[in-house]
Amino acid sequence: MSVLKRNVLIKALQNVYGSKGVSKADVVELGDFLLAFFGYEDYVLDNVLSSPERDAFYDLEENGFLKTHREEITLPKGKVWRVNQWKLRKNKIEELSKNVKEEEEIEKKYEEIFKMMENQGITQ
Repeated sequence: MSVLKRNVLIKALQNVYGSKGVSKADVVELGDFLLAFFGYEDYVLDNVLSSPERDAFYDLEENGFLKTHREEITLPKGKVWRVNQWKLRKNKIEELSKNVKEEEEIEKKYEEIFKMMENQGITQ
């Protein structure tokens, strides 16, 4: 998956945060917030984030959407410069966008079976 699509991200966020009671509107806002930073890129430099934004990124990391990466670069004068980055876990997001969908499909099949049983007078 080269480009993360908005609908895939929002579905994954809905599967994770929606199950925790977050409204659909807030999930969409969180998805747009995240895409505003990443756009078509896979990483964001940590130093561009404000403290509240960083807190949101830590929460997204805890839920599997992001990971951190650190690089150390030696400058010509010998000083070491540390670059902290946030990276999208695209494969994990793709996986998270499908998890609940599969569970919902299984639940729908059971509901159909029970409805069929009720229609045939098998259940009370």
